[in-house]
Amino acid sequence: MSKHPLHRAHGLSLVELLIGLAITALVMVPLVPMLGTASNVARIADDQVALERDADFALERIVARIRATAPPLDMQNKLPEEWLKPEAVFSLIISPGARAGMLVEQRGTETYVLTDPKTVTNFELTMPVTEASQPAIRVSLSMERGAASTTAVATVRMGTTR
Repeated sequence: MSKHPLHRAHGLSLVELLIGLAITALVMVPLVPMLGTASNVARIADDQVALERDADFALERIVARIRATAPPLDMQNKLPEEWLKPEAVFSLIISPGARAGMLVEQRGTETYVLTDPKTVTNFELTMPVTEASQPAIRVSLSMERGAASTTAVATVRMGTTR
């Protein structure tokens, strides 16, 4: 069997392969920014979930301490940081020049860190109703990490469980 000079072997030539790669590259160019955007959105969503989990943990711990503490007699004359003594003291610790800090709980000589450093932007204990025998304490905790942020709020009566 003789080969005819115009008869070609099966397969792709180098030119056909290069043209195919060029067309593939042109199709892929608009997809690269979309992949970067999807990656950023996934990172922000992960940060949001982690922040909400941390805020829920801290809030549950604070609410448990409020319920376990009998209201002091002269509560209106005390600072919010003193309302839960001797059960616990909650403090927001922010390093100088930092925008956010961490929430810590102090119980006697023990200190517990409730949140990641540099995530808590605001922590407040307020008393919306003062005339009740078991005053209600409103806890507000705002946190952020990168582009994600959350605020957790709870209102609970003091001394409801012992």
